Amino acid sequence: MPDAENRFGLYRFLYAAGCALLLFAAGAVAWAGVAVSSPFVSAGAALLLAPLAFAVARRLGEFRSRRHLPGPKPSFLLGNLADLLARGHSSRHEALRALHAEYGPVVRLHLAWGTAPLVSLSYVSPNLHRKELDSLRRADGTVLSRSLMGVPGGELHRSHRQTLSPALTTKSVARRSDVLTDVSARYVARWRVAGTTYEGLQSDLRDWSVDCLSTFLCGEDWEPPADLPRYHRSLAAIEEEVSFRAFHPFFVRWIHLGRRRRVRKAYREVADVLGTVLRRRSERIPAGCPAHQRPDDPLDRVSEAAWSDRDRVEELMSLVLGGADPMSYVLSQALVMLSRDADAQEKARKSAEGDGEGSAYVHHVFHETLRMFPPVPFSAKFSRDRAVEEHGMTIPPRTSIMWMKNEVGRNPEVFREADRFHPDRFTDWNESLNSFLPFGAGPRHCVGNRLAEQSCVAMLTEILRHFDVVPVENVAVRFHSTISVVPSAVPVRLIAR
Repeated sequence: MPDAENRFGLYRFLYAAGCALLLFAAGAVAWAGVAVSSPFVSAGAALLLAPLAFAVARRLGEFRSRRHLPGPKPSFLLGNLADLLARGHSSRHEALRALHAEYGPVVRLHLAWGTAPLVSLSYVSPNLHRKELDSLRRADGTVLSRSLMGVPGGELHRSHRQTLSPALTTKSVARRSDVLTDVSARYVARWRVAGTTYEGLQSDLRDWSVDCLSTFLCGEDWEPPADLPRYHRSLAAIEEEVSFRAFHPFFVRWIHLGRRRRVRKAYREVADVLGTVLRRRSERIPAGCPAHQRPDDPLDRVSEAAWSDRDRVEELMSLVLGGADPMSYVLSQALVMLSRDADAQEKARKSAEGDGEGSAYVHHVFHETLRMFPPVPFSAKFSRDRAVEEHGMTIPPRTSIMWMKNEVGRNPEVFREADRFHPDRFTDWNESLNSFLPFGAGPRHCVGNRLAEQSCVAMLTEILRHFDVVPVENVAVRFHSTISVVPSAVPVRLIAR
């Protein structure tokens, strides 16, 4: 982990340099006060030292108030950052799984000095539904501060959610499900003519997820950018930066100038595409014009809302960012699991073809894939003012409470034969989705969960109707985790039926 060690060294140096600078300034002022016999100058030295003394005392208090919780021993400056990033920034979920295996279902981790500590849970707690616990938005708010991803709980959040929710309910998504089917059918038709390789399938699924989401959100005013791979890279750069800022010291947004420039450039490129979509809609269907029937899509609700242009662009951006990579990841893992289970694949195909069972089993495949391979490995709530009880232990206020979805989904105390791909477990709902909360919990749960589910089911249905899915052996697949997980390839072949 040489890159991480170099970064940790930089962080230690900056912390030490900041402390040394304050001490030097206070010492110089104190010396000047003695030299001129001025109590006011000496008081100035004390004022310089006060913030440092307060910060040190608060850090030590943070350690003391949480020492009863299990977890690795922290260092003063960086806490347990080295434990969390032991396998690299993109494999934090793997490091956390190892920590849970060592310390149990509740693991305490201190992040870098000045960042709220966190407690990771390997189970779903009823506390996660508490309305007074807001989702942790520290990093999102520095990049997408005007979207549902970035705004703190309160009136602005309620306003945005109330605007979007009616267009994303189960009924609303079902009413426009033909949009999802048409986009999916277009990709399947292309594969039937030109074929696809396991190397190219992942890229195609990412194209599909962006195209499917954007077409549903924006209707006929969505036109894919001429350079779609570049658009993907810009979306990925924003995701990566949000993820990076969430776990690294609070000052990383100012010291990594290259990263800062990249994310600003990526933001501008995505905002230009979505801004063009908004302008196209306003020119095609002017606001309040009785001669035009308003489209029944989320873009219309965003366009008509009393928001700023930045609010509109960032809200669309957050919906695409929040769904594109997770949808393509779930599809890729579902195809891999079906390729290895002929019985499940045949049952899913009969369901897709409507042999009397309807599409229910395809939905079960989607849920089972979410359980085993959650695309967003963890979510966090923030306890600002109240303590929380977990496993007989008190978690103090000002703690991030994170639940590990991949640990919850594989927990044998929650799911029988937890490591087995078994979509039928969702048939009778005895083991319900509430057992692992794939789309979050409480008032901040994913607003687009029904759209994501119906999109994935539509694509999976189209694939199963037209292809046999067979495994490709001996393919090394690498997984990179930002906000969501992205595989390097999908080791399956699609053979036309």
